[in-house]
Amino acid sequence: MKKLLLIFAVILTANFAFSQTPPDTINITLFVSQGFSIQEVASGKIVEGQNYILPAKTLTAPFDVYQYYYDGIAGSKFYIEDGGIDRNVSIRILMEVPPTIPWIVDGKKVWFLGVFEVDGVIGADFWFLNDKAAVFEMPRTPQFNTMVSTLGYTPGTTWQFAYYKTGVGFTNIDISTINEPTKVTAKIRHFSEIGAGDQTLANIGEEVLSTIPKDFELKQNYPNPFNPGTSIEYSLLKGSNVSLKVYNLLGVEVASLVDGYKSAGSYRINFDASDLSSGVYLYKLKANGKTLSKKMLLTK
Repeated sequence: MKKLLLIFAVILTANFAFSQTPPDTINITLFVSQGFSIQEVASGKIVEGQNYILPAKTLTAPFDVYQYYYDGIAGSKFYIEDGGIDRNVSIRILMEVPPTIPWIVDGKKVWFLGVFEVDGVIGADFWFLNDKAAVFEMPRTPQFNTMVSTLGYTPGTTWQFAYYKTGVGFTNIDISTINEPTKVTAKIRHFSEIGAGDQTLANIGEEVLSTIPKDFELKQNYPNPFNPGTSIEYSLLKGSNVSLKVYNLLGVEVASLVDGYKSAGSYRINFDASDLSSGVYLYKLKANGKTLSKKMLLTK
């Protein structure tokens, strides 16, 4: 009997070891580019949830004049949250360097503009799974402050990351920026072309996700907790006057996000809480005589 139990235990252990799935691998290559000129800076391999640290590097001509720019980014942490991908991927990050100072893109001043290429595809959005995100963590080092000063900004400014879309401009829907005294962090739901500037960068608006909704619904905001930006999704089964407002715990309205007629469909809107203090807030959707509400947590 003991021998039988031992064999059974060995089989169970072997099956468990066999069924474990290795984490997906992310191959990263970083370039600096301007126009048709491009230079590889660094490369590395990580798995989901593991940090890749952008190494210090000395740029060669013609990019050596932008050494101050790369020095401001070096030391940044990059990772994809565990569960965000279901296969191995190769990511090429083309970090544009500013052709002029200050650097202007479609009338907006930026200090970062990166093009993200996944598995050889540029321009198509690459979405992460399971509400996960790619995360950039940039330390506010003296070199970082020198870089933003050179590009016409004041160090210590509250920064904002946003997607750039041709014909639309910058939008921070599905991208959250967390400003802290020692670092600035961007949580990105999908890859495309991403810029960073001050809080005037993004045209904050509403995005139509679908014209065929399944239900009258108000989803939990993402990310949550958040600082200072988060996205809220809602769905309408038929056209209606819609109200989507944010309240503090005393019931005082602190923001009106939607107030007007909307056609049937699913929508996503960004809420920027830069002017609010930390705490729990209630957001409430009213349409067609019905009301839905949820709580969210702002942490600063």
